[in-house]
Amino acid sequence: MLFDTLEYDGSERSFAHWGFERTSVQCARHNLRDDIFRATIAGASVSADPLFPFEAPVIIRTGRASTTGNDDSFSGGATKFSGKRVGMEAAASGRAQGVTYEFLGPWYDLANTHYLQTFQGAAILPYAPGEVVLNTSTANSLNALLFISIGDQLQAILQWLLDQYAAQGMAAPFQYVGRNLNSGAIDLSVTGTAAVGANTDKSGNAYDFHVNGSPTIDAALFAQFLPSYIAKPMMCSQALQKMLELSPRTNLCFDYSTTPPTVYVRSMDNFSPVSLALFNGVDHKSLNLKRRDDLVARAVVITYRITNTVNGKQVIDYAIDKWGAHGANSASDPGAGLRVLSETIDLQGYNLTTTTAQMDCEPLACRGGTNATKRAWWAGRRGGEQAKFSDSRVRFQDSAFAETTIPDATLTYATTAGTDADSNPRVAGAALSSADLALFTNRIVRGTHHSWMTTGGNPVRSLKVRVSVKTEHALYDVVATGDTTGQLPASESASNTATNGSRHGKVNTGETHCDIELTNAANALDGSPFTATTVASSTPGELYIIGAGGIAQYLFNALLPFQYDGEYAKVETNFANNVGLMNAINFTGARGEWTTMNAQPQSILEDFGTRETFVQIGVANHLSAGQLSSLLNMWAFRRPWYNPAVRADNAARNGGEVTMPQTAGGANATDGLANHGELVTTDYATPGDPTSDVHAQIKATAKKVTDLLAATTPTPVDDDVRQKSWIQKKFPSATNPARSCRPF
Repeated sequence: MLFDTLEYDGSERSFAHWGFERTSVQCARHNLRDDIFRATIAGASVSADPLFPFEAPVIIRTGRASTTGNDDSFSGGATKFSGKRVGMEAAASGRAQGVTYEFLGPWYDLANTHYLQTFQGAAILPYAPGEVVLNTSTANSLNALLFISIGDQLQAILQWLLDQYAAQGMAAPFQYVGRNLNSGAIDLSVTGTAAVGANTDKSGNAYDFHVNGSPTIDAALFAQFLPSYIAKPMMCSQALQKMLELSPRTNLCFDYSTTPPTVYVRSMDNFSPVSLALFNGVDHKSLNLKRRDDLVARAVVITYRITNTVNGKQVIDYAIDKWGAHGANSASDPGAGLRVLSETIDLQGYNLTTTTAQMDCEPLACRGGTNATKRAWWAGRRGGEQAKFSDSRVRFQDSAFAETTIPDATLTYATTAGTDADSNPRVAGAALSSADLALFTNRIVRGTHHSWMTTGGNPVRSLKVRVSVKTEHALYDVVATGDTTGQLPASESASNTATNGSRHGKVNTGETHCDIELTNAANALDGSPFTATTVASSTPGELYIIGAGGIAQYLFNALLPFQYDGEYAKVETNFANNVGLMNAINFTGARGEWTTMNAQPQSILEDFGTRETFVQIGVANHLSAGQLSSLLNMWAFRRPWYNPAVRADNAARNGGEVTMPQTAGGANATDGLANHGELVTTDYATPGDPTSDVHAQIKATAKKVTDLLAATTPTPVDDDVRQKSWIQKKFPSATNPARSCRPF
């Protein structure tokens, strides 16, 4: 005689001994849902204490043989179920009373334990706020976020529960085999070198700890990656369902032949096929079956909507991942229409902050060219800033009134520092080398040079120099006939040979110089300032795969085999135990295609009273896959994306630095930084009138003042007019730019 038994608190007894009404006993096992064992004790007092306390663990077995013939010692048979007593329903009427007990398998533990992840806060402490970022991990370090595969995320969820139970001294409700652990903990370290049996992370680096050779989590899932998914707080069971929503032909179930039960997450491709006979006159009772041709997709089109952020401004980009019968992005496969599965997945792109700087540059027109171009450069505020050359009161002529030539300016190094392009040392006061003359062709008028600047792919450079020229000229009291005071001559040669007006001094040769900063950068063709941009900080976006290995291919292949919906029932004297949730279901004795259809089981219900077994086949119930589009409900309630790096870095950014300016502009640069040690004070013939004759100019350096005091015996003068003129020069209202020149 064979027995059905229940073991509780170390005592295994038959159903009859526990008082179970045989026709009430049922055991149902489900994919991604609770496994349930239910039994009623007819006649039990509804007032009595429960026979099985809340969450009391039990084991259900069938086909047990008694070694003594009595109801107290058993062997053999098969374990049908193990779990906890959760429900207890008392029923009473005028004629009878009884209690129905309901026991739930390990899914109960998963459904009643929140899945938590660690986040780093401002205090560099780990927090578990409840909200989760699926497909990410901080297993190796709290401040190092990793993007992980479906398999690794499933393992992380299962291991999270086991770790919590172990920490609280509770018995593990299940076991699994996945990626090999490192001293009992998940370790996602990578060496970057592939090895036999190793699989890789999302960037192609080989993991140090490989997926076990006989995993109970399908090995293929460790090679499939999904975008990060930010979700509201969820139970471990909900997280598992969410991870498998794009794996419609994958089952999660428990093998109760082990202690504790073993979790299996397995694709139909790796199920063991089982054939059930139809019309055999032995055990077949009934069959209802429908082929779901409507669930076969003609193509899958995934549109990634990528939100990049550049300097705080969002920029939307799109990437299409299409897969059909002809492979990736084939024109032979439809991109829309009948049974084309289309979905948009939002991804966070890169977050980029840039720094932009400008330099206003002016060609160095003091070398080469005509007298007119040289005068214009020396007189201009964008050139030498020498106001005395601004009109034809200064005429480049000799004593015979013949026009003289403005020589090319001489450029000398302002400091001793560095080497030129030919590695020749730069020495203060020495003439610029030919290499530097060829390189530095523009003056920085305003703006600053930064070491990160580039032009045409080459580094931008700057060089402080002194520009000087010796000219033969005469000074007149008025401008040449036809010219305007304060304006460049209309005709340079005619003005230089003009003789009108009175000379204020004899023809002389004098040196004029200015201190400026040169650069190899140049303004744009339209005259706008040279502009350079560099990255100050950046955060990379999520990786995604287009084509082979992408989500579109993964889902298309999962939907390619025909799905079947229906129910099969058989009746036996004793349960044959030959069909389970890890079997692909085939039928013999009817249509030929059914012998190899490999239908997906969703639930198996066994009635211990009638000895009937009901096998429900079809698409996973949690997918609600009555319509093809519902398979992509995974993204329907996705929370707004934030950078998943907040799990590892509460600042959610990558550090970036921009250097301070290499230089701050020359002393005489218009609108540059003022260097008061190089300001020039001027004594005009008409105080306050810069267009009047210049009596004297002094470069007000400390050394110059010391030299003057040492060479003369100055007499203090209290002259308000001269003092006001000096103040106006020292604090000009943009009418008299700073300059440096020698007396002429």
